[in-house]
Amino acid sequence: MHSISKEELKKVLLNLLLEDVEFRHAVAGAIGYKEILDRFAKVEEDMNARFLELRKEMNERFAKVEERMEKNQANSNRRFVRIEKEIRDLRQDMQEGFKRHDEEFARIRRDIGEIRRYMERTSLTLEEEARDVIQHRLRNRGISMSISRLELADVEVDIYGVDTELCIIGEVKTRASPNVIEEVDKEIERLCSRYPSYLREKVIKVVYTMQIAEEAVREAEKRKIWVVTATKDLTPLAI
Repeated sequence: MHSISKEELKKVLLNLLLEDVEFRHAVAGAIGYKEILDRFAKVEEDMNARFLELRKEMNERFAKVEERMEKNQANSNRRFVRIEKEIRDLRQDMQEGFKRHDEEFARIRRDIGEIRRYMERTSLTLEEEARDVIQHRLRNRGISMSISRLELADVEVDIYGVDTELCIIGEVKTRASPNVIEEVDKEIERLCSRYPSYLREKVIKVVYTMQIAEEAVREAEKRKIWVVTATKDLTPLAI
């Protein structure tokens, strides 16, 4: 069996990235968007955890001080002075704690800003990616049409393309559940009933998504909706 060297593998992967649109989008989808979503989720989780921990600590310390004050109301001035000192220390601790929180929050905001700038510089929007991938998949099936967004008075769809006898209508979703599939189908039916002039004899219904539940795939198959991701088709293309 012929083994491939590291340099040959690099050349093969580079050629695939340069020449194979579907492979390039698959790599971008697998690495870029998942990493971004994971970083956003981790940042939000860390920020909430730190804030809850600080608030719990402050509430507990306030409760302890109030309890001591109630028990020691009748005690000597010396004990009262000690309580005052504890309150001053508590206030100082709170100020320092909130300062740490503000600094951490500012750092998180900077991180989010960097992520957003990275996305703006290097990534296609999900809708642009969807149109590009779907056009490529259709072209592989011998169907050539331009796909864009369609905005009418009371109906908007992310995916719309038309030729002489065929049109494609659909939506782009980050995550797709059975309810989302049902809503998309209703939106497509609304367009079909209100604006029949935008249709053709054959209609392709499509949903492009990054993540989808298994039951949503079954719902899409039942409704004859073509479900597409960056790497593969999850349901058949029904024409």
